[in-house]
Amino acid sequence: MQFSELTIRLLLIFFPGIISAIIIDNLTIHRGRELKVFLLNAFILGLASYFILFILISINNWIVKLKGLDPSWKVKFLNSLIDKKSNIDIKEVLIATMISFLLGLLISAAINYKILHRIAKKIKITKKFGQLDVWSYTFDSPDIGWIIVRDLDQDLMYQGWIEAFSDTHEINELLLRDVNVYRNSTAEELYFMQGLYITRDLNNIIIEFPHIENE
Repeated sequence: MQFSELTIRLLLIFFPGIISAIIIDNLTIHRGRELKVFLLNAFILGLASYFILFILISINNWIVKLKGLDPSWKVKFLNSLIDKKSNIDIKEVLIATMISFLLGLLISAAINYKILHRIAKKIKITKKFGQLDVWSYTFDSPDIGWIIVRDLDQDLMYQGWIEAFSDTHEINELLLRDVNVYRNSTAEELYFMQGLYITRDLNNIIIEFPHIENE
C-alpha cells in the first residue's frame, strides 16, 4: 500500500488531532464509531490544537513586542496545508501534539464527568443524562453501592456491594463483593462469598437498590 506525498503531508500535519482523538476514544465510553467519524474528529481536534498554538504564539509575540523586540515566531500551519512547496515545521507539529495530548485529557474528563450535560440540566436546556443507556447511568451514580440481584431462573438472591460493572446493558456484567446468597423464594441463607461475578439475561433478573440518595 503506497501513500502519496499529499497523504503523508496531511497525516504529519494532522498528527496532533489523531493523537487527541485516540486519547478520547480510549478514555471515554461510547458506541462504535466508523473510521470516517474518527477522521473527522481528528481533523477538528487537530485544527483546535493549532488554533490554541496560534493563541499562545500571539500572546508570546505580544509580550516580545512590549519588550521592544521583533517577534520571529509565526504559525506556519496554514502555509504547510495550502502550499505543498512549503516546508512543515516539525517543532510546530511537536508543540501542537503536546497541546493535543492535554486537549484530549481535558475533553475526556469533560465527557466522563458529563460537564456539558450537568450545565445544560442546571439551566434546563435538556433532560438527557449523558450516558449511553440507563444501565450505565444507574451504576455510574455515586449513590449506588449495595444492591440486591434476584435471579428468577435459578431462584437465587444476591446481596452485595458493586465492585465493577460493564459499560452497557448489552453485556450486563456485574462483579459484587461481600455477597450473601439466599434462596429467592424462601429467603433462606445459602452461603457467603467475598466476590461474585454475575451475567444474566436481563429479562430473568431483578436488580433492587435498597438505598438511593435524592439530589
